[in-house]
Order: sequence, then structure tokens, then C-alpha cells
Amino acid sequence: MMLLKSKTNLIYFIFFLVTAFVSLPLFGQNKINNSFSEGETAIIKKLALEALLENPEILREASKILQAKEEQQRNQNVANLIKEYNSELIDTKDTVVIGNPNGDITIIEFFDYNCPYCKTAAKDLRALIEADENIKFIPREWPILNNNSVIAAKAALASIKQGKYKEYHWKLMKEGSLTEAKIFDIARKLKIDIASLKENMESEFVINHIAKSNALARRIGFSGTPLFVIEGRFLPGFVPLEELEKIISDIRESRM
Repeated sequence: MMLLKSKTNLIYFIFFLVTAFVSLPLFGQNKINNSFSEGETAIIKKLALEALLENPEILREASKILQAKEEQQRNQNVANLIKEYNSELIDTKDTVVIGNPNGDITIIEFFDYNCPYCKTAAKDLRALIEADENIKFIPREWPILNNNSVIAAKAALASIKQGKYKEYHWKLMKEGSLTEAKIFDIARKLKIDIASLKENMESEFVINHIAKSNALARRIGFSGTPLFVIEGRFLPGFVPLEELEKIISDIRESRM
């Protein structure tokens, strides 16, 4: 084995070894280990220890690379599962469509009414839907933060029977932190019949919607809100209006 004399080369070599030994599966590590003699392995370990003690940033950089690779792999796994469950994601039998039911771009959002980032996203999403007549928005209630989130989700879904979902949805998103009192106060202001609303909140339709959201999120691997799926593309977290517009434009251009 040729020993590395250049400090820079040594750093790059150790960086490679740290990354390789940590990231490869066990059989791959054994393959690397078996390619060196005991003496060479001892020298590598000594060089690695010296390099890491003198240049701890090597390990930090290796860790960053591994984290990025793991994140990339997770996102790819989610993307594959989104394709697998696409028919369930775009199914609207247990929800409503906001925007154009025949739109050429389908946006699915998993959200919680008490999620501050969801509320921020709602403002941009509403502007997008109102400006673009070819957006089909499928809202998926996914109340994961607290009991008031569950109450809000059930109330919103129950309002579908009274034809009030869209305006109720945007109003709930516009309000700050929601309490049970606020949820029903907003409903009253929209002329929603509260007695009927409360009765329908425990309907099979409402319970099944939330159960389906939970099941899809668990199977696909969603971990927080807001979460968007745009024509099969996975977008976790808040997405600014400009980015949404760019993504949609790119999708449409790719179809030409």
C-alpha cells in the first residue's frame, strides 16, 4: 500500500474511508477490510485517528454527506409509495374539490387547522387557486397536533353536507390558534347550522376521511404538516407561492 504523504491527500483519503466504512453495508465493509493486510489495516487506523484528531471537520463533513444521502433515499422511498397509493390519494369520494374538478394540475394537501405553517401556506394556495382556473385542489384533513385540531377537521368535513366547506376551510385557516369555541363561532358567522354540524361530525363519512388520512400518511411515511403532493411530486413543509407556480409551470411544460 502506498502511504499518502500529502496532508491534503490524507484528509481526502480519510474522508473517503470514513464515508465508505459508515455508509456501506456490512458485507461491503468486510470486502474493503479483506483487501488490506493486518499491517496495512493498522496503518489506516492510525492515519485515520491522527487525521480525525487534527481535522475533526472530516467527520462532520462525512456526517453531512451521509445525512444528505439518507434524506435523498427517504424522499425517493416516499416518491415510490406516492405512485403506489396514487389512486387513493386522488380519490375524492370522501372529500371535496376546491377549484376546477377537471383541472390539469392536481394538488393534494395533508394539513392541520392548528398548524401555523399550514395557515401561512393556505394564503398562497388560495391565491394560486383563484388565479389559475386549471387547479384541482384536494384537501386531506390530517389533524395531528391536538384535540382542537380533531374538532376543527370534523367540523369542516361535516360542513360539506351544508355546502359550506370551501368558505369554512379558508376561514378556519385564516384564524389563529383554534379553540372549540372559535371553531363553532366561525361556523355560526357563516350561517352553518350548528346542531346539524355537530351531528354530522361523528358521521361515518367524517370518521372514514380522517382514518384514511392517517392510514395513507402512515403507509407512505409522511411525518408532518403541511405536506403537498402535486402531480405525484412530494413537497413537505411550507412551499411559497412563487415555488408552487414554478413547479406547476415546469409540469405543464414537460407535457408539451
